[in-house]
Amino acid sequence: MRPVRLEMNGFAAFREPAVVDFTGADYFALVGPTGAGKSTVVDALCFALYGSVPRWDDRRAVRLGLAPHVSRGVVRLVFDVAGARYVAARELRRSAQDKVTVRSARLELLADPDELDGDSRVLAADSGVTPEVERLLGLPFDQFCQCVVLPQGAFAEFLHAKPADRQKMLVRLLGLDVYEAIAREANREAAASGERADVLAGQLGAYDDATADAVAAATARVDALGALADRVTAATERLGGAAAAVVAAESAVATSEGERAVLAGITVPADAADVDARRRSAAEASAAAARAVAEAGTADAEARSARDAAPSRGPLEQARRDHADLAAARDARPGAAAAHD
Repeated sequence: MRPVRLEMNGFAAFREPAVVDFTGADYFALVGPTGAGKSTVVDALCFALYGSVPRWDDRRAVRLGLAPHVSRGVVRLVFDVAGARYVAARELRRSAQDKVTVRSARLELLADPDELDGDSRVLAADSGVTPEVERLLGLPFDQFCQCVVLPQGAFAEFLHAKPADRQKMLVRLLGLDVYEAIAREANREAAASGERADVLAGQLGAYDDATADAVAAATARVDALGALADRVTAATERLGGAAAAVVAAESAVATSEGERAVLAGITVPADAADVDARRRSAAEASAAAARAVAEAGTADAEARSARDAAPSRGPLEQARRDHADLAAARDARPGAAAAHD
């Protein structure tokens, strides 16, 4: 991690906006009298990344980060990691009850790694900033304070730490833990491969008799069994059809036996012959009646057709009346003639 620009406003001793520009500085030193704010610059850098300062001795306490009688404080750090440029910013607020809290925090990735501001993409916010910074830097807060930002008087503690603890810090700092992971994975694969080799060796012991002749005989046996399996499959299908036919036949036999039992109880009446003669006579009469009905239907149809073809009935009725009047006049004519004479 390489710091590029640190901006502070209302943080600790910096009541007014202050900027520390690390651009182009390979090595630098913060010098000044006691109380000038040298340690506060380092505190601001730690606070921007992890939200806490080692000098406060309490990671949850942030009250010391806000300048006295200031209601709002902001720390913004621009830093580079592996060729990319990031921005970590945190804001402190003082409530009406004089309670100081972190109001907002964010970690952003700048689109242009050569700019100090501009388009960016938010990687984490609020409580997710510190875990993302730990993942990005590869160091938690405690190891960052011990390896990178040593508090005053803490360098001797690092030097006098146990060799195992110092080795863990250096391995994590230099990224050497990847080799431990590789070794663990290689040992795991080696153990698994050894177990598989032992299993395969045990299985191979069971094939000592697998000679060329035995393989040829087994192959012939497999072919014969395959042919037999085909025949058995075909025979099974035929057997299934035959079984279904047997079931159908048994059902038909049972039905026939039931019908035969019913028919066995039927007796022919004594006058069955007379009944049959009467049935035939009735059938003949029915046929004759049907023919008569058909003929009557035909005659009716012809009469209806003739009626429909005949002239209108009115003139015929008038002619009939005229004929009746004529006949009456003719009958009365002799008497009338005698009366006339």
